[in-house]
Amino acid sequence: MAVELAIALPLLLLIMAGVLDLGMLFWEQQVLTNASREGARAAARAVTASPGATNFGQADRTVSQIRTVVQNYLDNYNVKDSSGNNVTLTTGVNFFYTWNLAATPAPQLTVELRNIPMKLMLLPDIGPMFPGTPLSNVINLNAQTTLAAEWTSAPSP
Repeated sequence: MAVELAIALPLLLLIMAGVLDLGMLFWEQQVLTNASREGARAAARAVTASPGATNFGQADRTVSQIRTVVQNYLDNYNVKDSSGNNVTLTTGVNFFYTWNLAATPAPQLTVELRNIPMKLMLLPDIGPMFPGTPLSNVINLNAQTTLAAEWTSAPSP
């Protein structure tokens, strides 16, 4: 009985650690998706003035303000990158806010997070466990949200 336990326990613990790591990775992906959704929602509703005003329909939030909305969401959930530091968004590197004014029936905007590096926590050095495979303990996550905008003129950079 003890010999069987000694043989099976390491495999069982490895499987449990893998399940927990994948669960944490799924949670981080959900937080990134929700952050991009919050940024897109803030951007879509960013309209100056009220209907009938001369400047109605102009986007009143800049790209950096939308990035700040997304950054604050990630900071509130204490999302860490593969180095253990808080994820820092940089426009044109890992944060993208684009729009298409020609889309019908309304302009569309997209908030995208690209290549956010996340590290497995319980299996930090998975590569050496499986020599000859391209496994890494750092996984890049992406999230993208596209919404119809309430404005008709492009936001400021």
